[in-house]
Formats: sequence, structure tokens, C-alpha cells
Amino acid sequence: MIILGIMAIAGALADVINLPGIVGAFLAGLSVNAAVQDHPAKAKLEFFGRALFIPSFFLVTGFLIAPVAFAASFVDNFLLVVGIVVTLLVGKGIAAWLAGPAFGYSGPASRTIWALTLPQVAATLAATLVAYDTVNHAGQRMLDEKMLNAVLVLMLVTSILGPIQTERFTPRMLAESAPTKVSGGELAN
Repeated sequence: MIILGIMAIAGALADVINLPGIVGAFLAGLSVNAAVQDHPAKAKLEFFGRALFIPSFFLVTGFLIAPVAFAASFVDNFLLVVGIVVTLLVGKGIAAWLAGPAFGYSGPASRTIWALTLPQVAATLAATLVAYDTVNHAGQRMLDEKMLNAVLVLMLVTSILGPIQTERFTPRMLAESAPTKVSGGELAN
């Protein structure tokens, strides 16, 4: 109950200083998670996160999308949307490709790193909404609606592709690192 109260207060305080409530809730979530690191309440927090907060987040995100305008924006700005998505996929791939060998990870482990880092959801949406709501003295938004829709497509693609690729690469990584039987019944790595 206290956790829900902290989230509500953080959202309201963010609203008072003209930030989207999602920014306050996001920061409160980070704070609460850090505070309950080794506490028995962590299991309850994880349950609420999976059962309540994550579905609510996707529901609220869904309400941001006007389907007709979203589809029209996607078609009209197809190259922008594809460019953003491909750039993220390639950038994360390069980072995993460089980090894997640097830390002694195998190919399947590096691909698993790539897949695990793909989903761009909470922080991406919070930053995008802040930029979308920010206007200059002339009344122009920092990010316009076509960019907002491009980021929503990015979130959708990466939140689907990340888990699918993780499910694909993780068994290969685990099979590679599992101990193998040698003749004589001993295990070897």
C-alpha cells in the first residue's frame, strides 16, 4: 500500500512541476526498487509490477495512440520510422558485438546481450513525452507528433522483438555453457 502511495505522490509532484506523471512514477519506481533491494517486500513489489504496473503502463501507452493518425503518420513518415528502428537495432548490435568479446562472452552470449537490451519502453516513453510536451516561446514542440508516433512504433517493435530474440538466443548460450559429460562419468566445462 505504501508503494502505491509513493507512486501516486511522485506522479502528483511531477505534475506540480509540469512534468508528465509518468516521469514521477518512473523515478519513484527506481527509488522504491533501490530501497527494497534486500527486503522481503521486494517479492510483493515484483508481483505488483508484473500484475498491475506493467499492464497499466501498456494500457496508458495505448491510449496515446490515435489509430487513424498513427497509421497515417507511419505511412507518411515511413523512412523516419524505419530509420529510427534500424538505427537502434544496429546500434545495440554493435554495442553487444564489441562488449561480448571485451568481457569474454561467446557469440550466443553476445547475441543474448543484444536481445536483452533491445526493448525501449519506460525511459524512452518518459523522455519522449517530456520532449513532446516541451514548447519553446513560439509555441513549437521540441518533438512533433510524427516523431512521437515514430517512437511509439520503436517501443512496439522492440518490446516484441526483444523477448522473441532472447527466447531464441538464450538456449544456445545455455547449451554452450552447460557442463558436458566426458567418458568415465565426470563432468567437464
